[in-house]
Parts: sequence; structure tokens; C-alpha cells
Amino acid sequence: MKVRNWIILCSVSLFIFCAGFGIPGAADKEPINIGAIASLTGYLSDQAQNVVEGTELAVEEINAMGGLLGRPLKLHVRDDEMKPPVGARRFEDLVKNQGIVMHSGVVFAPIASSIQQTNKQLGDKGVVLFQAATNSMEQDPKNMQPNLFFAGSSLEAYGLVGGEHMGKNFGKKTFILYADYAGWGWVIRDAFIKNATANGGEILGALAIPPGTTDYQPFLTQVMAKNPDYATFIVNGMMLINCMKQAYAMGLKDKMKFVTFHVNIEEVNGCGPEVFKDVVMVTDYFWNIQTDKNRAFVEKYLKKYGSAKRPSQRHFLHYASVKMWADVVKKVGTVDPKAVAAGLLGLKDDYGMGEIRIRTTGDHTTIKPIVVARGKGPNEMKDKFDAQEIVKLYSGEQYFYSAKEKGH
Repeated sequence: MKVRNWIILCSVSLFIFCAGFGIPGAADKEPINIGAIASLTGYLSDQAQNVVEGTELAVEEINAMGGLLGRPLKLHVRDDEMKPPVGARRFEDLVKNQGIVMHSGVVFAPIASSIQQTNKQLGDKGVVLFQAATNSMEQDPKNMQPNLFFAGSSLEAYGLVGGEHMGKNFGKKTFILYADYAGWGWVIRDAFIKNATANGGEILGALAIPPGTTDYQPFLTQVMAKNPDYATFIVNGMMLINCMKQAYAMGLKDKMKFVTFHVNIEEVNGCGPEVFKDVVMVTDYFWNIQTDKNRAFVEKYLKKYGSAKRPSQRHFLHYASVKMWADVVKKVGTVDPKAVAAGLLGLKDDYGMGEIRIRTTGDHTTIKPIVVARGKGPNEMKDKFDAQEIVKLYSGEQYFYSAKEKGH
């Protein structure tokens, strides 16, 4: 009897001790480390900050719900300085010394390539990599990695959707200006030509624009001379802003429609509503997509970062990538990269803009909706954020190259 009473007394004392000093919860346990390498210095720093903010938002949301497998997530951010060797070195440090098991980041394509190669060299120590977008060359069987996944679209989807949409709604004749590099401009160009001609379109000409071009008058003069129904601009970042502003100044908008691709809200704002009025944009995401889940995401963003701006494509895609990864971790019950990579194949869910699905084929293409939007003019805007109108979401396998077309 005395022994029994002693056991009860000890149990009560232990309970009081735990209640007074706290027992370890998720926040007190060993964190699960994930990483984000982004170009926080250089001309892409604004977009890189959006990558970090979107990733942070997902981490905080997951931790507020008790963490993952009973453990908190911890985000490690590093600046790649827009230098591939720096990005590779800092990624390797995060894997070896910080123990990250997943990476979501990158705004500069050469950095993505360097990180992929480093991850490949790490062999069994490699982690799950998420990118915002990909292209058919990266997904070629010779280059594609088993741990590489995408929250956003394969680049051909923009061209295939754009070719169909413009051919059916804006005339048949077009002239193309495209950024002259393989991983972006060429891929969208070829896909656009494929579907534009399939819908009765005629390509009047195509001019390659060297990366970093600032003077577009010689190119735009040739577009004007051909008098197309619409001009196709496959350029991005400051190249797009310069091209659009100069096209507007030369009066091209009075003579033809414009279409452009993979557009971020930063580029729309950089041009301004007068320049972007009625421009067709084929892209991955805009903040004013009218779904309940996207509205909830925007509300979370505004609560954390304030109302001075709206979430960009990069905010959403890197938020979604962490959520996709975390959902599979919960399903497979481990953060082991091999197990998570296997579990990501066939993932199907809605993270804000409709159903997405990762193909089970070796290309890992994410089948997701593609946004077609129209730029609003100053007189249409309710406020400074009301810069674009969602025209249509295109969905389906037909807007992505098949695994066979990608060599799988």
C-alpha cells in the first residue's frame, strides 16, 4: 500500500513539474531544416525577396498548425549574388552543415543549373529541389533529376496556350520578338509557333533579342513594317519593361494588339497601366484569381506583410512548393528525400488556383491551370493594385508536351 501511495505521489509531482516548466512540444523539438537560395543582391533582388517571403509564409503557417511530424520547420536563406559558383557553394553548405532536406528558391536560371548539378554530385545526400518553372531541355532524360519538382508550369505551356488563345481571338498574322536564350525564349517561341499555326496563324517573322538589350527601336521598326494583327513579345524582366515602353512610345499599340508571356506583377507595375492596357498576358499566377483558396492565401499574405503591395507569382509558387512538399511528408511519414520524391509523383491537390497534378512519368511535369489576363487601363482600375483582369484559366494535358515528346 505504501509503495502504491509512493508511486501515485511521484506521478502527481511529475505532472506538477511538467505543468510548471512545460513539456517539449513541436517548437522544442529538433527542427526540420529547409533552404532557399535566391539572388538577394543584383537586379533580380525584388523577385528574390518575393521567393523568400512566399517560403516564409508557408513555413509559418505549417508551424502555427503544430509543425510537421511534430517538429517545427526552420528556413535557412542564403544570397547567391547572381553568381552560379556562389549559389552552388552555399547550397552545398546548407545540405552538409545545416542539414536541409528540401530547397525552394532561385530566380536566375544559371543558379538553378548549378544547384541541380551540386545536388546530383551529393548523391544519396541530395535533397528534394523545387523550382517555379522548368523547360523541356531541363526535363530531358539526360538532364532530369529524380529529386527535381516544379510548383509552376513547364515553359512550353505558355506558348501552347498563347498560340491557341491569340489564334482564336486576335487575328492570324503575328510577328515575334523573343529573348535569345535556350532555357526560356526558344522554348516559349517554338511552342507558340506550334499552336499559333495549328489555329490558322501565320508567322510573319521572328527576331532574336540578345539578353540585356535596352534599345528596341530597330526591332520594333521591323514589327511595324510587317503590320501584323498582333505582336508577340517573348521577353521578360527589364527587357519586357523596356520593350513595352518603347513600343508604346512608337505608337505600335494604335496599330496592333500585344501578347507576352510568364509575366510577373512587378513587370506590369514597372510598365504602368497606360502601357499595359489591353495587353494579353499568358502566365502562371495573378493575385486576383477568384477562388476561395487563393483569396485565403492573399489574406494571409496581407496579414503578414501589410497592404502596401500584393503577392506576386513567385510569392504564390514558392508558398505552394513548401505546402506540396509538406503534404507528402505527412503522407509518407518521413522527410527522407527519396521517400518524399517518390510520394510527390502523382500528387493531386488545389493550392489556390485549381487542381494541379504531378505526372508519374520521369519528366515530373506539373499539370496546372495557365492564366490568360488582360492589362487594365487607368480609367478601369479601382485602385493601384487592380492592374489586370483574369480572362480565362486554360487547363489540361493538351497544353503541356507529353512525356514522350520530352524523351521519356
